[in-house]
Order: sequence, then C-alpha cells, then structure tokens
Amino acid sequence: MPDLLGIGITGKSLTDLERRIVRDSTPYAVVLFGRNIDGAGQLRELVAEVKSLAKVPPLFMIDEEGGRVDRLRRLVPGLPSAEAFAEGERAAEMAAWSGRVIGTALRWLDVELDLAPVVDIRGAESPKGLERRTFGDDAETVIELAGAFMRGLHAAGVASCLKHFPGIGTGSADPHYGATVIDVSLDELARRDLVPFARLGNEARAIMIGHGTYPRFDQRDLPASLSRRIAHDVLRDVAGFDGLAVSDDMEMHAVSDLGSYESITDRALLAGNDVILFCSHVERVPDLQAHVRERAARDAAYGARLAEATARGEAFRSHCERLRAAAPPAASFDDVIDEAARFVDEVEKTRPPHEVYVPDVDRRKNPRKPKGGRTGREEWT
Repeated sequence: MPDLLGIGITGKSLTDLERRIVRDSTPYAVVLFGRNIDGAGQLRELVAEVKSLAKVPPLFMIDEEGGRVDRLRRLVPGLPSAEAFAEGERAAEMAAWSGRVIGTALRWLDVELDLAPVVDIRGAESPKGLERRTFGDDAETVIELAGAFMRGLHAAGVASCLKHFPGIGTGSADPHYGATVIDVSLDELARRDLVPFARLGNEARAIMIGHGTYPRFDQRDLPASLSRRIAHDVLRDVAGFDGLAVSDDMEMHAVSDLGSYESITDRALLAGNDVILFCSHVERVPDLQAHVRERAARDAAYGARLAEATARGEAFRSHCERLRAAAPPAASFDDVIDEAARFVDEVEKTRPPHEVYVPDVDRRKNPRKPKGGRTGREEWT
C-alpha cells in the first residue's frame, strides 16, 4: 500500500534501523534537517542511498528559505531572509533569483521539494518563530515576492509548498512549543491571510497546513492540522485548492501533546491532510504504517480518505518529475556556489545600509559560515 508519511532521519548517514525502514516500510517522503548535512557530496550520497534502497523512492523535502530557516547554511552561506527583499530595490527580481539559487542547489542534491515559500502575511509584530521569514505585511506584496521565489524554484526543477495555512502571521506564539492563537474571523481571514494561498496554491501544487488555532470560527483549542473545517472546508472550498495538503511536523508540541502518534495521524488524515510529517522518531514509522493499513481495511470511510490522499500524493510526484525533467542539475556544486555568490553580492547592492541580521541560532552559537552553524530540529520549519 502506498504511504502517506513524511519522516526525518537521525544523522548524516543511515543507521541499520533506518535502512531497514526505508527498504521494507518506505515512507512517502524524507524530510532533511541540518542534522543530516555535513557537505554537499555527503548529502547527495545520503539521498542517493535512501533512493537506492526503496522500490518506490521517497520524495525528499527540506525547509530552505534563507535567513532564519536555512538548512544549507553549511553549504551555501549568506542567503538572505524573505523579509530582506522588500527592504531594497528590484525586490521581485531578487526574490526570483533567490528561488533559482536555492532550487539549483536542491536540484544538484537530488531534493524534489522545498517546503517554502512562507506566504503568511506579517502582522504588526511577527510571532515567535516567524521573525524575518515573511515577504510582506500585505497580500499583494506577499503574492508578488513569494510568487517570484516559487517560480524561481520551479525553473530550477524543484517543487514548492506554501505555508502555513490558513495563515499564522498574527499568531500569539511559536507552535513548536505550544498553541498559537490567531484571533480573527473567517471573513477577515478570507480577505487577507487566505489570499496568497488562493492565488498561488494551485500553481505551487502543495500547501502546508499549520498548527495555529482559530477560535473565532473553529474549536478553541483545535490546531488547523486536525480541523476538518480548516484542512478541508476552508482549504478546498474557500481557497479553491485542489493539490497536495501536507501537515506541518506532528511532533511540534502544539499537536503532539493532544494524543498518541496513532490518534493524531488518524485525526490529521481525516481532517484533510494528504501527507503527514513526523520528523524525529523514525522508529515509530513501521507501527504507524501498520496502524493505518489495519484501520483502512476495516473502516470504509477511512480507507476512502486514504485512497484520496494517495491519489493526490501520486499526482504531486508526477508534478515533481515534470519539473525535474525540464531542468537538469548543474554540472558541479562549485557552479551552484558561484551563482549563489553572485546573487548574494547583488542583493546586498539593492539594499540600503543596514545592520546585519544574525539568526537566533547563530547569535547563541557559531558564526554563519561553511562548516559552522547548528544542526537539527532547532532550525524550525
């Protein structure tokens, strides 16, 4: 049976357990983090090994935005944050170039999907976890710049995924650590936060469902990722999206505290998510898969929802294959680095004098340079 899970692996090479899981219990996707990256050649070999073990190779996903969320900082230093583009001239041109640079790197590494761009619309203050990750504070700016970034990725042969549906730009907290509340009505959301998803979603073909709560029109403590009203009704009927719905990491505290892995998997699937991410505990994958198969066999409605999710997953895989076929990888990673250096130099010229923004993870630890920085889930989605 085709799978619907996206999983994380623990390090820079596969353990024996991970090899067995990839071979015998192949997930739909593998999500890469800083903890998996030492060098370009090493990462490319890791991706190749995983794909060689699986009868149907999983898609590879990564959160690569530049700035605060920059998994490739060891390999391609200096990539600007989303917020940087609107601070200078030629903003759309620079956003598109950023997407092409990141896409070219990921295409060389054989990664199919960038879990970007962020299309949340910035509020008066960015909530914790979203600092400098947004393209603007109004819908049209976000659509222009995030759309340019997205098309840059696509031109390089890499798929995109808009996040965090239905919008967390005015959230009260960081969902990695607990509930974040977005205190707006559905009408207000539809007029503002939903607009980038509605305008760009079917071009991206994938949208990530966030873990925010929306008490003005949904259950007070119910994350969007577990809400049928949001992950299906608002996504499909209001935003008009017909592509792949990907949950945010289900091991964030905003949702992981609400039940067992099996329970939140069931709730996420029935809510409307087509791919469900568990990014830390790979050892749980075979049991989760067995649970999904068993429930699908005895519950017709659950089985039908799983079949629908599977069909969307396969359609998205075909979308990735089309993008890749149109954009062969760069001849070498040196070519990728050279283009990235030209981009970083040029984007700096477009901006007025400014203080260098240092991400929190670098402020606490190492400088932003190759072989520096931190690894692992502290570099949040």
